[in-house]
Amino acid sequence: MRIRTMTMIVAPLLLIGALGACTKSAEETANATQSGGPCKIALLLPENATPRYEAADKPYFEAEVAKKAPDCEVLYFNAANDGTKQQQQAETALTQGARALVLDSADTTAAASIVEQAKAKGVKTIAYDRTPNGPVAYEFTFNAEQVGQFQGQALVDAMTKAGVPKGAQVVMINGDTSGPEALKFKQGAHKVIDSSGYTVGAEYDTPKWSPDTATTEMSQAITKIGKDNIKGVNVANDTMAGAAINAMQQAGISSLPPVTGQDAATDGLQRILLGTQTMTIYKALKKLAVAAADAAVAVATGKPVAGTTTTVTNATGDSIPANLLTPVVVMTENLKSTVVADEFVKAADLCTADVQAACQKYGIS
Repeated sequence: MRIRTMTMIVAPLLLIGALGACTKSAEETANATQSGGPCKIALLLPENATPRYEAADKPYFEAEVAKKAPDCEVLYFNAANDGTKQQQQAETALTQGARALVLDSADTTAAASIVEQAKAKGVKTIAYDRTPNGPVAYEFTFNAEQVGQFQGQALVDAMTKAGVPKGAQVVMINGDTSGPEALKFKQGAHKVIDSSGYTVGAEYDTPKWSPDTATTEMSQAITKIGKDNIKGVNVANDTMAGAAINAMQQAGISSLPPVTGQDAATDGLQRILLGTQTMTIYKALKKLAVAAADAAVAVATGKPVAGTTTTVTNATGDSIPANLLTPVVVMTENLKSTVVADEFVKAADLCTADVQAACQKYGIS
């Protein structure tokens, strides 16, 4: 009788304990990457054709993680402009135990599955520089439409200063507008150019931001418009700007029209000093990478995320806490006080033999 009574008492207790264990197990499964195991943060960058990713974003991000959380390991991947490859890399990162994904999408549509897969494993995704489709937890980027407006305004100002009459034709070589940021660059530039009195005579959206494709596009524009009728070229980034300039020079255009760029790449800055490129957009990548790294460390260690100052809405209507940094126009007159002063580029790397005289002219040493 005594044994039976004890059994009746103990059994429910065991059942309650088992249910509690099941509940705890479910919670642990949902938050597996935030509890237990080594701290790992995945950094997934989109491509290496543009120098900034390997030269700036990656080292800045890794240095900040090492500073804030020495025990956290950065799992680094570059998708080489391949959305499928990036999906595979994300799967690898999750398999290796990443507690947070910092994602700069190679393909914003394909990246949606990365975000969903991470979410299913209890891992938060932080959008970096580009907005993927899907419910990311946070976004750290620059005001993309403002970038385009700054490019368009710099182009219009340069053409006006040169005395180019209204009605003159402009070539637009946009980035890969399958992504929302490139589309916003394009829209921002159009807002300025379309209301300026100048005419877009030829326009191209460049898949995968390919400089080879940009060369072909510029050659097609020269054939379409005529080399003497191109009075301005709005190009989405520095790498493609270099390609467009080379195409114009190969076509025998000796007096180049104003040409825009973006990313403050070293060769783009050199062209600005030499007078073959009008401007570039400096995005303070160190600030961006540091802010994203701090957020990733917070997510990976289960702490509150700081540094978001606004919200953005993604393609699926989700409201995302965000930090939108302000881009900076760089031209000859402020090159020293911006990218050189911030040590974004070293004077020794910038002032090669063929640029030395121009560096001295603008006090860069």
